[in-house]
Amino acid sequence: MKNYIYYLLLLALSISCTANKKGIDKTEKQTDQLVYTHVSGENLKSDSTLWGMKIDFVKDGHLFIQELSNDLLYGVYRIEDDSLIKEGGFLTKGEGPFEVVHPDLWGNEDDSVFYVSNYAGIIKEIYSIKMADIYHKEKWNIIPFPDSQGCLFYPSIAIMNDSICVVSGSKLSSVNILSYVNLQTGEISDLDFPFPGFVLPSDFKTAEHMIYCDAQLLKHPSQNKLLYVCRLGRYVKIVEIENRQISRQISLYSILPQYEVVNGDRKIKDDCLGGIVAKMTNDRIYCLVLPYTRKEENEQPFYKGMPNYFADELVVFDWNGNIIEAYRLDQPICNFGVDGTKNILYGTTLDGEDFVVRKYNLKNVE
Repeated sequence: MKNYIYYLLLLALSISCTANKKGIDKTEKQTDQLVYTHVSGENLKSDSTLWGMKIDFVKDGHLFIQELSNDLLYGVYRIEDDSLIKEGGFLTKGEGPFEVVHPDLWGNEDDSVFYVSNYAGIIKEIYSIKMADIYHKEKWNIIPFPDSQGCLFYPSIAIMNDSICVVSGSKLSSVNILSYVNLQTGEISDLDFPFPGFVLPSDFKTAEHMIYCDAQLLKHPSQNKLLYVCRLGRYVKIVEIENRQISRQISLYSILPQYEVVNGDRKIKDDCLGGIVAKMTNDRIYCLVLPYTRKEENEQPFYKGMPNYFADELVVFDWNGNIIEAYRLDQPICNFGVDGTKNILYGTTLDGEDFVVRKYNLKNVE
């Protein structure tokens, strides 16, 4: 027994030393004493009914809005002054060619292509779509996703280059949150980015995977930096990668999800915070901070007159982890996208019972 305890202590010490060697920045940014700049927005006039509130991509004055209540899963809207004009829609729900079960769309404002993953409990494939070919699906490039090899993957993917991507998830016996996937050879390997706290390997970590691998994963447009955003708690990190190894971590928020394991499953505790919605550009990281704990969500269906999953606190960082600005929006929003070339935020909110896009010019208030 003494030898076993001694082994655990040595293992814990070695992990600690390894973490320090990999340049983990444990300096927590003081986000609890921020001075907020209040910013007012205006609703854009839409020429058609909006069927969704999730803005997945902003590119060349266009918004890509996920519209799961419509026949086509995405609407493409052109912004003209204070108006929103629908240009068309694309992507159908299904299991046939060029269809998806559950989509996840992402892209960078400087690229000529964007990506859509097809998730049906597993990641089936990734579509690479040129902006010029949005409505010509026969021209879409289909990237088959390798066999998961027993990994539990979530549809959060960062394309590193033509052959490599990083995915949120890993084998259930792993203590790591992220995996490297070679899209050409099918090779899968862990990134050394473990669950917070000391967790012994070997036995299944189903609850931990359901908590920490259910996350946003955003890649810097030109650098090997990832933004990891857990969907529960307030746990956000910038992760820098060199030679397929994590060279540095920068903590933006470090409030962990609060949960317990009951019969192998997760149970969210009352004091667990509701998470953060993040978006990024070349220069900035935008964090929309959800206001309530799980208990408060159950007790209060509204936040400032809007549904309780809306928020009005927006904190902006650079890619080195420095706080640039903190905003208090004049109206809570559900989701958003940012035009980094103009420093304009487009948030989705409600006007009565109608979905609307609200425009915030952040450049004018800095």
